[in-house]
Amino acid sequence: MRGRAGAALFVLVVLFCLLTPMLTGYDPSRPDLGRALLPPGPGHWLGTDQLGRDLLTRTATAGRTSLLVAFAITAVTTALGTIAGTAAGLAGGLSDRLLRLAATVALALPGLTLALALAGVLRPGYLTVLIALVPLGWVSCGLVAHTATRQVASADHVVAVRAIGASPFYLLRRTIGPYVAGPVLTVATADLARTLIAVTSLSFLGIGLPPPDTDWGGMVSEATPLLVAAPRLAVVPAVALAVTGLAVALVADARRELSAL
Repeated sequence: MRGRAGAALFVLVVLFCLLTPMLTGYDPSRPDLGRALLPPGPGHWLGTDQLGRDLLTRTATAGRTSLLVAFAITAVTTALGTIAGTAAGLAGGLSDRLLRLAATVALALPGLTLALALAGVLRPGYLTVLIALVPLGWVSCGLVAHTATRQVASADHVVAVRAIGASPFYLLRRTIGPYVAGPVLTVATADLARTLIAVTSLSFLGIGLPPPDTDWGGMVSEATPLLVAAPRLAVVPAVALAVTGLAVALVADARRELSAL
């Protein structure tokens, strides 16, 4: 039940981010200083920001950016972790030890601190966020894929298939892959929520798209000087982020409970 509610809520968020800019007709990046800080009303349902941009449209556009970046980073880290974990689980020996060593090193590095350090060297932007989060984000999927691979690799049917000379590709596609996919997908769902929070946090700290493009974290950062005069400028994107994180967390919890059965 929670999983369905979370999935439905997440679909609503995605539809909001995709359809709202088309329905409102406002340019989320074009300033209109004559309409700056208008209160919510029929023309602007959530009002306008300090540059006269429609807050509803800008929130939806920023959400689309946040989700796309979070999805992209999660897809890359999930692929890297799955490949590394499965390969180490099949090979064992030195590969196994190297995976555990790399995971230990990655877990010891603080992601946000690393991103801030990179921002001092690299130009702020999502490439910097990608470089900061991908090398550390693969660990959870890698360890889960490694454990699942080791478990299924010792099963009788897998040992029999390997004994008759099946290729590694066949093993991965027909015997090991389906067994590993479930746990990896569960971890990837939880990683999506963490990645979304990390991406928006880094944008809030100034490591993100340069203005006028932004995401939810960038919107909150831009609205910080106006918290007293116009708190809705920060509250609206913060609520959107919280709702999205809740939706993904509900789906991840449901998948975790399903996997434990």
